[in-house]
Amino acid sequence: MNKLRRLIGISVSLILFTGCAGLGSVKKTNDLIPGMDIREVKRIMGEPSQTQFIANKFVLKYNLHQYFKGWVPYYLAFDRDTLKLETWYADEAEYYRDQQLWIEAMPKQVNVNETVQGTVHHEVSGTINHNVSGTINVR
Repeated sequence: MNKLRRLIGISVSLILFTGCAGLGSVKKTNDLIPGMDIREVKRIMGEPSQTQFIANKFVLKYNLHQYFKGWVPYYLAFDRDTLKLETWYADEAEYYRDQQLWIEAMPKQVNVNETVQGTVHHEVSGTINHNVSGTINVR
């Protein structure tokens, strides 16, 4: 269990340090201006994770990091003919759906207050200290 906690701690630290480097940071959207052409936008934002046509718009999708939140999907919409930037937005609903999927994929917690059936035989000499809420019956 300690190895798992240590691995999770290291992973979180690496993710935070990577986010601090500005890669995929939501701060990049501060440099966007409506009317920019697609090349200028890609120079600022990098390559998108997806491209698609939606309702006569050419749309680029980015997953951008927001501090204390994580990776949020951002959509940048361009005029289909001129490829000039018209608008951009964070899709908060998609973010929360993705978060819910992660929560549902997590293993369920074990109830430590459950009654355990069976017999455990141990010979004990000395003192037993347990940090357990509830009742322990030793016979």
